[in-house]
Amino acid sequence: MADLTTKICGIEFPNPIFTAAGPTASDAAMLKRAVDGGAGGLVTKTISIEPAKVPIPNIFSPFPGSLMNAELWSEMDYRKFIAEELPKIQSLGRPVIASVGYSPEDLAVLGREIEKSQSADAVEFSIHYIGKDVENLKRTAAALKENTTLPVFAKFSPSILDLPLAVKTLNEIVDGYVAINSVGPALDFDVETLQPYLGSSDGRGWLSGRAILPIGLHFVAAIYELTDKPIIGVGGVRNSVDALKYILAGASAVQISTHAILKGQNVYGKIASDLENWMDKHGFQNLESLIGAFHRREKHDVYIFQQGKQLRPAWEEKYCNLCMICVKSCVHEAITFIDDKFTLDEEKCVSCG
Repeated sequence: MADLTTKICGIEFPNPIFTAAGPTASDAAMLKRAVDGGAGGLVTKTISIEPAKVPIPNIFSPFPGSLMNAELWSEMDYRKFIAEELPKIQSLGRPVIASVGYSPEDLAVLGREIEKSQSADAVEFSIHYIGKDVENLKRTAAALKENTTLPVFAKFSPSILDLPLAVKTLNEIVDGYVAINSVGPALDFDVETLQPYLGSSDGRGWLSGRAILPIGLHFVAAIYELTDKPIIGVGGVRNSVDALKYILAGASAVQISTHAILKGQNVYGKIASDLENWMDKHGFQNLESLIGAFHRREKHDVYIFQQGKQLRPAWEEKYCNLCMICVKSCVHEAITFIDDKFTLDEEKCVSCG
């Protein structure tokens, strides 16, 4: 049986499927449900010095598998959270990563208080609402690192413009990375009433879930090539294949929020179990052999349209049910069926894939 244990900065997690900072990690009661549902690590909802003033409504699903939110950070006073909730969360028997934000001044206070509480195993700081210039990132990371002995993870926003520079700047301070936070700002509204679906002042929020998976994978793969420090992937994980993609791209673990909101807190254990089954089926005994395997793949050849070898679609008759989707989706009208047989006009085909 495959071993799902993952070790990050000396912290051992029973499996690599964690909660993420968000509604399903609001307090100890929520996180107990996550543990009961099989989560291998507990990341708390982000706390800050000022409790959030959360607009309502603040979560909306624009299409299946994704959410938009204007939910902000925790509305709980940080002193109450650290004094009352963190010890309860720690007692649940899983490693705890406390999420904090946002300014250097905030993080200095929060780092000291979490350190004194001795109720967390690591700290994650979000850069979601702070300026993205590297000097500000450096000040923010240093303010936290100087006030705690716990491992510190920087959680990247997809709005980072120069990722190599950001990693180079932070690498001398932080112990690891988390990627990514939700994408935005994003907007949606009702065409009849012209009213936005979210209750924020401008109707805008942040997009999460299945729509942002490819962006998250890009960030994890890019960070993996820039540092040897551990990475935790987050964004769009809905099943074991999504989790596996993050691990193959370079992550040592993944975090889940949107899918747990939509499907319930048993998703962590289901994904962990399915991942274990996949590893057993493919002969992998541990996660270590999978982390970053995407980067060790045999590099594929690059082909250029109308130059040299051309790639053409292939028809596998035994799987075809004559749905004709391939015909409808070929905008160049290169695909037809004659007597229920696939026919390709190579003069029209542009090898789009």
